[in-house]
Amino acid sequence: MKTYLIILLFPFLMQQQNNYQIDFGEEKKGLYWSVVNDGVMGGLSRGRKKLTKNSLLFKGNVSLDNNGGFSSLRRSFSEFDISNFEYVEIKYRSSGISLALTFAVSRRWYVPNYKVSLDETSSKWKTVTIKLTDLRKYYIGKAMNEKLKKETLKEIIRIGFITNEKKYGDFEFEIDYIKFK
Repeated sequence: MKTYLIILLFPFLMQQQNNYQIDFGEEKKGLYWSVVNDGVMGGLSRGRKKLTKNSLLFKGNVSLDNNGGFSSLRRSFSEFDISNFEYVEIKYRSSGISLALTFAVSRRWYVPNYKVSLDETSSKWKTVTIKLTDLRKYYIGKAMNEKLKKETLKEIIRIGFITNEKKYGDFEFEIDYIKFK
């Protein structure tokens, strides 16, 4: 009986190992995401999220007043090890200030994180596939000459998106899913 059960579950287990998807539409996985604005440092930028029928909408306004300049959408990610994956696929659309995909290895804001810029898409949906080891290391917004290493993927504790231009303006970012493969 146990052998029979393993045979039945094997395709499901293999599928789980081959990809992992955060679906904001059907599975409504946007509930655990939160917005962090530069107000944590005195800034005046504003961002908000809204779970729609088929996506997660993140929009707002970036202000440089009071040394501000960012709005971010993030989620704790420590419950899942992405070190077995090589790529991340994202389906999104955006307008205004561009955003970047980020991965953090620490809760401390001053510890370097990893990010990659996402192109503006206007009203059309875009699907991009990014090699995880192509993400660059950043220290307080400044690029370092280092890329994300495969062994560092085990240390990822948070995934997110952050406005990627330090300028005044509005932004709108809508995401359908994030898939690791």
